[in-house]
Amino acid sequence: MFNPFSTKFWSPGVIPFQFTESGETMDTLLQQAQRHPICQIVGQHGSGKSTLLLGLLKRYEENGENVRHLSFNDQHRRIPGDVTFEEDQIFFADGTEWLRGWDAFRLLSRSKRLIFTVHRPLWFVPILYRTKPHFSVFVQLVRQMVPDLLEESMLQTVYDRSGGNFRNAFFELYDQWEN
Repeated sequence: MFNPFSTKFWSPGVIPFQFTESGETMDTLLQQAQRHPICQIVGQHGSGKSTLLLGLLKRYEENGENVRHLSFNDQHRRIPGDVTFEEDQIFFADGTEWLRGWDAFRLLSRSKRLIFTVHRPLWFVPILYRTKPHFSVFVQLVRQMVPDLLEESMLQTVYDRSGGNFRNAFFELYDQWEN
């Protein structure tokens, strides 16, 4: 049975990041990132940090840049052994709050160019963007998957229960669709 809320339709990198600020685009972020070789994307769980990071990575790839994606979580807390810190390489590190002390230090001190995600900002690194969940963006994303079937009041309830965490809200919609 087809479930439009399956992660193959909405996981990071599958849907584009939706900016809520007027005038903010991938192009403006790319320009800012050029001025700051090391910068961070900050936001709460499920607010779009990974989606934004992967969108930026894709744009750098399209521009012919040498990119490397690193993803950390509770199962993967170390920098992979095959990582070399090349002069022209741009690292896109997702979930850096999971890194252990030495690996976090190594990533920040040895990378020439780095964009990373984190829940709480590091005071000494410029913030490229702060992701903030918005109900209107959640509705827009749901409408891309299921144009007319779900009432906005039900979506508001799911969004509120998730505390603005899009990931958890989509998991709940997946479960509701299955039932």
